[in-house]
Amino acid sequence: MKVYLKSLFKLGCFLSLVALFFFPESSNAQSCGFQTTCVPPSDWANGSWQMFNGTQRHTGRQAMRGNLSTGRYIKWTYSTTNWIFSSPAIGDINNDGQIEVVVGSKDYNVYALQGSDGTLLWSFLTSYPVRSSPAIGDINNDGNIEVVVSNDSGKVYALRGTDGSLLWSYTTGDWVWSSPAIGDINNDGQIEVIIGSGDYKVYALRGTDGSLLWSYITGYYVNSSPVIGDINNDGQIEVVVGANDGKVYALRGTNGSLIWSYTTGFPVYSSPAIGDINNDGNIEVVVGSADIYALRGTDGSFIWSYTTASAVYSSPAIGDINNDGNIEVVVGSYDNSLYILRGTNGSLVWQVSVADGDKQYLTPLNIIADVDPTPGLEIVQNVMHSSCCGVTVVSASGSILWSWNLWYSHRSVSVGDVDGDGCVEIVTVGKSSKISVIDAASNEGGCGILGSDDELNTGENNTLNPDDRVKVYSSDGKVIFEGRFQDFNIMRKGIYFVKTRDKVKKVIRR
Repeated sequence: MKVYLKSLFKLGCFLSLVALFFFPESSNAQSCGFQTTCVPPSDWANGSWQMFNGTQRHTGRQAMRGNLSTGRYIKWTYSTTNWIFSSPAIGDINNDGQIEVVVGSKDYNVYALQGSDGTLLWSFLTSYPVRSSPAIGDINNDGNIEVVVSNDSGKVYALRGTDGSLLWSYTTGDWVWSSPAIGDINNDGQIEVIIGSGDYKVYALRGTDGSLLWSYITGYYVNSSPVIGDINNDGQIEVVVGANDGKVYALRGTNGSLIWSYTTGFPVYSSPAIGDINNDGNIEVVVGSADIYALRGTDGSFIWSYTTASAVYSSPAIGDINNDGNIEVVVGSYDNSLYILRGTNGSLVWQVSVADGDKQYLTPLNIIADVDPTPGLEIVQNVMHSSCCGVTVVSASGSILWSWNLWYSHRSVSVGDVDGDGCVEIVTVGKSSKISVIDAASNEGGCGILGSDDELNTGENNTLNPDDRVKVYSSDGKVIFEGRFQDFNIMRKGIYFVKTRDKVKKVIRR
């Protein structure tokens, strides 16, 4: 049991219930809403998808399963009035127990849509196109979720998740294509917003009111989206970001001072991912430039690089996709191929061509998720090719499982549970102003969490008696019932946890 719980924690499904009762040191991770944590999870998304590349570490990993192998259909489509470059965020932003999808558009608007059917919850009109991907979380500790997003005029907006009204805004010195990261970067118990700008700077703003905590000036535009985490085991949070001066920067979260920088020699559009990719107990930084690089988090020194046939604008994802106990790096290149590299030394596991035509390319995100019964995890991505564009799902062994051509979809993709059925769907966006959700009839009724059995128990007997006094939690740790087990009536599809004094039982309504 100890081994099992340790592996569950390592998987980082970010179930606040499990963290609260089995890992007391993590019990300060407050939860808000249904399948939404107050700030994006650090390592694995769990049903929600709260910021660019899913997590604070930009691992691009989704822990909730799905089954989109057969019977796929478009659950809903919503049209804005211009192209969508923004990556959708997924979560309960208004504490109504339902999931929303939040996305920005080139038509200047930020949209919040009902995850169940795509109807408009609210929209917010900014002053310029929105290419930045939203981040959602409780940035001011009021128990409610806010939406943070930027636009081409250089403004950063914090919007109330309930109605889209403005909480605060901050103006940088130039356009912002970078997507915000949110988290406590200086250990003051408050949430900060970190973002890059075309004015060469990286900004850290206070989540409470948008005031400036610090800024750091790089050598050129900052299109890369910041990643946050403790990369050098000093107990403090660092900010890692790339810039178009060809450098990767590691900054102290407390004051924005430079820890190290690494020169790639080519603009860094890619957003870094961080994690222990070689099982040495330390954190590495993985980022794309002319090549794909792995750097030591402690000092930014070179570990390995891999040269593709063209530049790497894609942001990497990291995870054990083939269940071999080792971490792989997933990255796309402007040469139209998807590459899987060993985290230990950067050697090639496999590559597959997922696009064709003149200078077509992989879009910024490659998401690691279990959306098919084939062994291992899958890679979900949007691609362009000669017959246009769409969603492609690649197996852990490198075979293309299926592709869905959507002529309006080639910009970005997110994976999350948009309808609250306990299974993930694929949310895709692109040209012609459309956002669509791909679902399947088999993708219903509780697909489970990676690394979890149907029952978690702390005692020898995991049977719950009808008269047992229980607390029932949603999958993010929110109490939804307290009383006798026999009186608990699950009202909607999804994953729930029922806890007595010494047992935790996972319950799935199908």
